[in-house]
Amino acid sequence: MRLLNLLRVAWDAEALYLRRSVRARAVQAELGLAAAAFAALLLLMLHLAAFAWLAESRGPVAAALLVALGDLVLAVVLGLLARRAGRDPVAEGALRVRDDALRQLGDGAARVAVMAPLLKAQTAKKGVLGAAMTAMLVGLLSRR
Repeated sequence: MRLLNLLRVAWDAEALYLRRSVRARAVQAELGLAAAAFAALLLLMLHLAAFAWLAESRGPVAAALLVALGDLVLAVVLGLLARRAGRDPVAEGALRVRDDALRQLGDGAARVAVMAPLLKAQTAKKGVLGAAMTAMLVGLLSRR
């Protein structure tokens, strides 16, 4: 019964981790897409105005370089905003719970696999007393 409970805990933790991770990635993608669209539209409109304004006083080459520098600054700022969404502590906790439950499940299954033949052999050879002693040994080992 404990093995089934561990499986259920692992399943629930995995489901929570996946839900939270997908939600976080979706928000991150939406922010990145919005930043890219905003940057494209903004730069399209501002390029012409900035170039025309700067070309009057500094010449066309200097105006083009200054507009490119502005593009670089905006790209860095928007890229940093898109990366800003960090790890979700709830999703990370769910992942740790899942890993712990699966580890315990593996430990319990291994213990049962090792002890089942012993229990059968002891029961067949020594009767009720041997079965009781083997069950006690299994109980002691499972508490460790």
